[in-house]
Amino acid sequence: MARDVSGRDRAGSVPTAREGEVATWIKRARDLDNRAWERLYELAFPQVYRYVSSKVRGVPEAEDITEEVFLGALQTVGNLRATDEAGFLGWLFQIARYKIADHLRRQYRRPTDPLDPEIEIRDPSLTPEDEAMQGDERATIRAALAALTSEQQEVVVMKYSLGYDNARVAAILGKSPGAINQLQHRALGALRRLLEPAKG
Repeated sequence: MARDVSGRDRAGSVPTAREGEVATWIKRARDLDNRAWERLYELAFPQVYRYVSSKVRGVPEAEDITEEVFLGALQTVGNLRATDEAGFLGWLFQIARYKIADHLRRQYRRPTDPLDPEIEIRDPSLTPEDEAMQGDERATIRAALAALTSEQQEVVVMKYSLGYDNARVAAILGKSPGAINQLQHRALGALRRLLEPAKG
């Protein structure tokens, strides 16, 4: 079945595996079994990519950071304590948080020059006004998300970028589904309050 860059198929679903298979792959990957690591990579890459891309600006940065996450994970896989898919994803998302923070620190210290407008790639279907509006909207949403607590941010990203249900988010973050529901409720309320002035 055809998949987009995020790993979703045309129906919008993400590749999954039976929990027993994932546990076996994790156990074998700890023993540096390349095939088991490849299976875990195939399973987790789309989810880690979407997680990272929700927190950085461009596709190249999201792709680079996602690869850094998996390289870092491969170097420390022998110490992996997770025994199921939720634990494995939680471990990868933790690595991703560190890699994203490193990327943002480097960006802050060494701002990049804008690309030459002559070679900038644009979507021909969008007018310059449309592109500016989309950029402004994305910047406003990112700023509002950044104002949430770190736990609220994680819940919003996992629920709305990754499409996880409360039980899955709870398993990854080590909380109860009820706690996830409360965090989601507070996060959405905060986002409404933060984004309301932007609409006016």
